[in-house]
Amino acid sequence: MLTRLDPLTDLPPVKPSAIAIGIVFTQASTIGVLAPVFGDTYHRAKAADSKEEFFKSRETATAAASWGSSLVGSAIQSYGVGALINATGTLSYKGAAYLGSLIFFASAAPSVRLFGNPRLALFACML
Repeated sequence: MLTRLDPLTDLPPVKPSAIAIGIVFTQASTIGVLAPVFGDTYHRAKAADSKEEFFKSRETATAAASWGSSLVGSAIQSYGVGALINATGTLSYKGAAYLGSLIFFASAAPSVRLFGNPRLALFACML
């Protein structure tokens, strides 16, 4: 007999303050990536003749979309990390640091190339 589970009750509880702190930290760390987009938008706003012209521009829509998606993504990421910490029962700063480094290395691993040639990296993994 199959029972239908409510998807919202299956999610582990995470304190909203933990999600808020995670959002602030993630947004502060990604400001370097989004700074050129916002800087270009600021210069376009100064050069625009009117507010209506600026708000209808494509650059404004791009900046708003990138900031909005970054905000939503950081909220989901913060919830995920908080849920993982709760699910694993991590109670110490040391355990949270280990878990955080594991998450970092797992997320950074696809973009890291040890050698210039991918075949050499494959060969090194076989040794």
